[in-house]
Amino acid sequence: MENKAIKDKLDQFELPVYEEIPDVGLYLEQVSRYINGPLAEFPEMKVTPSMISNYAKAKLFLRVNKKTYSREQIAIVFFITIAKSVLSIEYVRTALDLFRNKNYSVQKGYEYFRSELQNAVTIFYEPASTKNKNANITEDEKMLKNICTAIAHKMYLERYFEALQSTMQEPTSKHKQNDKK
Repeated sequence: MENKAIKDKLDQFELPVYEEIPDVGLYLEQVSRYINGPLAEFPEMKVTPSMISNYAKAKLFLRVNKKTYSREQIAIVFFITIAKSVLSIEYVRTALDLFRNKNYSVQKGYEYFRSELQNAVTIFYEPASTKNKNANITEDEKMLKNICTAIAHKMYLERYFEALQSTMQEPTSKHKQNDKK
């Protein structure tokens, strides 16, 4: 038996496309309300104005101009808000740095993230064509399977970011050693 309420919430989840994000310069409170709108059904991803201020102070995105946030900054705050639910803020920074170092535009990175996240939330309730092989799985077993999937993904991400951070730090370490000579 599927839990229709959960399925409906996941089916209704939708982040705005990049071009729909306001580019008129929103103030901090407005940014918080705007981001919390699509995430209302997922309180574990709620963001407060003080959290956004802390992300700015931590230099996770470019400094705000005249206390207003641009479309680019809002897209980055969407990513931070959602990603921090499974990653440490240190790993979120590493992910952002990786995209910046590879010269991804914020628009391209955000659109890829938005699309992949929306695809990912649909996997919890497979389409009818794949249900036959899982016909006997209960809702509780499906939940346990999804816990295992989430844990496995988190295990992978933790190892991935550890390796990524060490490779990103190697040139810096070698450079510092050369400076000492």
